Amino acid sequence: MDFTIYLNDRKYRVCDIGEGKCTLMLSHAEGIESLHEHFSHQFLELERMIIIDISICWGGDIEALCEKDRCELITDVRLLTDIYWLDDFEIKTDKGQDIFMGFKSLSPI
Repeated sequence: MDFTIYLNDRKYRVCDIGEGKCTLMLSHAEGIESLHEHFSHQFLELERMIIIDISICWGGDIEALCEKDRCELITDVRLLTDIYWLDDFEIKTDKGQDIFMGFKSLSPI
């Protein structure tokens, strides 16, 4: 089920699918009505996937964001991982690319 959440005053659509080892999937899903319907049949190798639609608050794909915007996005994702109590997770784009390598080793906010 899709829901809306505000992280650091920025609006995101989020969908949590499955159970087990978690992968956070960052997507610029503008025009996709249901994240659950669109993504639940993709990436079947993943046990649990939390899709984060960045299209509402960020103007383009993750690759197009400047460094300042990426840092703000990282801060938002960190907050979401705290909300979900996630300790072990991966972060990927909807294109399957690993991003934000070393994310877990960043110093606390």
